[in-house]
Amino acid sequence: MRFRNLAINLGAIAILGAITLSLQLPKLNQRLSGQTQEETRKAVRDEEARLKLVKQLPPRGFGFNNLIANFAFLQFLQYFGDDIARNNFQTGYSLSPLYFANIIDRDPRFLSSYIYMSASVSMFAGAPSKAIEIYSKGLKSLDPDRQPSAYIVWRYKATDQLLFLGDAKGARESYLKAAEWADKASLSDEKLVEAHKISAELSRQSAQWLEGDRDLTKAQIGAWSLVLQNATDKKTVQIIAQELDKLNLKIEIKNGAQTIVAK
Repeated sequence: MRFRNLAINLGAIAILGAITLSLQLPKLNQRLSGQTQEETRKAVRDEEARLKLVKQLPPRGFGFNNLIANFAFLQFLQYFGDDIARNNFQTGYSLSPLYFANIIDRDPRFLSSYIYMSASVSMFAGAPSKAIEIYSKGLKSLDPDRQPSAYIVWRYKATDQLLFLGDAKGARESYLKAAEWADKASLSDEKLVEAHKISAELSRQSAQWLEGDRDLTKAQIGAWSLVLQNATDKKTVQIIAQELDKLNLKIEIKNGAQTIVAK
């Protein structure tokens, strides 16, 4: 039995090692040969395929889920920080949701990762619906009694529901859950009692503000305008155009600048 477990663990390490090597080689070759647009676009396609491969690993990840999540997060930081590939070569940030789907699937209690997801998936990739889906999945594994700061995930979810989707009801429910969890945090986390109490109160105030019949159109326009400012690839611009169409707005290009105007 001991030898069989050893063989299984060694096999798992070998698989993870192969994935790690496959993730690193394209970037190493790219650094050695210089970044070109064609190579960069191919690297993005290869990276997408590898991220989908990682997602197909068994749910328990051979007992290495934390390792897989940590490695995926490091890879995301390298991806997100490559301004030449994202901006100059206009490959955009469309892989961000895939990175965080893998990270949260493997380690939903990795609270620090949610902070990066909030900006990269919703703001830079223009995919708030995917971000909300990932938040919802992660929240199922979070416990305010064990992770006192977990209420921040409810707040991030509420923000995306409010600003991007104009979902007042969903945002209000998320803010109320954030307040509930922050209250629990203030009882269990002596070091940050005041901070948790402030977060609970702010969340309740936000939920109360949403009780009325609020027109969130201006908030949505403001949010999508920020996404448009950060958009460097056609795919993201198309997503923005589709969302603006729902608001009876469109993107107008004038003197090389993209602006949002009424139809």
